[in-house]
Amino acid sequence: MSVDAAVAAGRLAAESRMTSRCTVRRKTGASAVVDGFKVAAWAVVHADLPVRVGGASRGANPARRDDLGSGEVEVAVRTAHFPYSTADLADSDYVEVTSGENAGLVVRIVEATWQDQATARRVPVVSVVRPEEWT
Repeated sequence: MSVDAAVAAGRLAAESRMTSRCTVRRKTGASAVVDGFKVAAWAVVHADLPVRVGGASRGANPARRDDLGSGEVEVAVRTAHFPYSTADLADSDYVEVTSGENAGLVVRIVEATWQDQATARRVPVVSVVRPEEWT
């Protein structure tokens, strides 16, 4: 089997395991008024996108340090798997799992980098609180 055929088969297998669905949102830099409060405006980048939320990638540090201003905390880093064909993911995008085992989970993409010959778009994510302005 050629490398191209093996990678294509791997991509089909990986996507078949993405049984959850999600919505990916990005802050637009604009603001909106919701219930009399000025809040960040969000754009939907992807809707009803297949996703699988896994643990940390092998060999990766399962935690990272975040600065809260008043001190540093260590937060768990997980991995979100998207279909390989998924484009336009960016650092700091928010992903809301809308159906599946982790329905209701909201995570932020830490780093949206790509790799060659991958079977899925795998990005490190950290849990965040669901923004109140999302309806």
